[in-house]
Amino acid sequence: MGTSLPYPPGSSSLSRLTRSRRWLATLTLLASLAAGCGGGQATARPSAAPPDTSSSAHANGTTSGATASPIPTSYCDAQDTTIPGAAAFLAGQGAHPTNLTAVQEAWLDMEATMVPACSEIVPNPPPVTTQNLTKGELSTADFQTWVTEDEMWWTLAEWAGQHDQPDFVTYFLLGGSGDTFTSFLRTGGKVVDSQTCEYASKYDAVAVTAEQMSDLTVNRLTSAGVVFVGAAVGPCTSTWTASDGTVTNKGLAAREEGRELDVTTTQTNAALGQYLVVNDSWDQADDATADSIFAQVGI
Repeated sequence: MGTSLPYPPGSSSLSRLTRSRRWLATLTLLASLAAGCGGGQATARPSAAPPDTSSSAHANGTTSGATASPIPTSYCDAQDTTIPGAAAFLAGQGAHPTNLTAVQEAWLDMEATMVPACSEIVPNPPPVTTQNLTKGELSTADFQTWVTEDEMWWTLAEWAGQHDQPDFVTYFLLGGSGDTFTSFLRTGGKVVDSQTCEYASKYDAVAVTAEQMSDLTVNRLTSAGVVFVGAAVGPCTSTWTASDGTVTNKGLAAREEGRELDVTTTQTNAALGQYLVVNDSWDQADDATADSIFAQVGI
């Protein structure tokens, strides 16, 4: 999933926000965004990805093409456009810029220094295979909404990784100052993923007990609920280019899976619409409770 979802074991960039902080994993720029600046705007819609006939089916799962929500074109530009004064302001070296457009203000509020090109923030995920193992606690429609929002987040994270936007990513790390990915961007690095490293191609929704939820969130959440398990599947590339030109590939080999478990809640924001807050995230082999769930779902 963007900017490092390949979360190959031991090297994921956005997944080690565990134990000590919460982070936002996904967001959706819904029509309510346009409503904040006058609705009724045209939208850019992604086309469904073609079926992936080379992948084996996820046991008892359902496979579908990409169905991401439309991006309001009133909140993106024809090309990446710098927000005047934003970089200095976010670095603490200048006052809040004045005379910005509503769109520029919206992206600056998310700590971006530019407004992205519409073409760069339209999701283009591969077909995804899902299993709903919640025994009715989560509807199929709500599960698909979660998948769509997750794909939207990773699309935006991919854009951030290619355009020097560490503050934009950090804005979504609730309670935390950064991680491997954002630290890399702050030193002038750039991250570019191939499609199947940018997105997960498998997702499971799993019902967990109150005890499991407590273990997964270090006692922040103590009620039974639903968690999400995703996996990116190789071969794919995640190219990390440091400021000195050093290039490292953190991608996945053929048939290798990068796996992650997320505990999420849904929130809404007047500017963003609906988005997900991740209360905790675990890689495989990081936590005994998470590992027992990985074993249960087979991802």
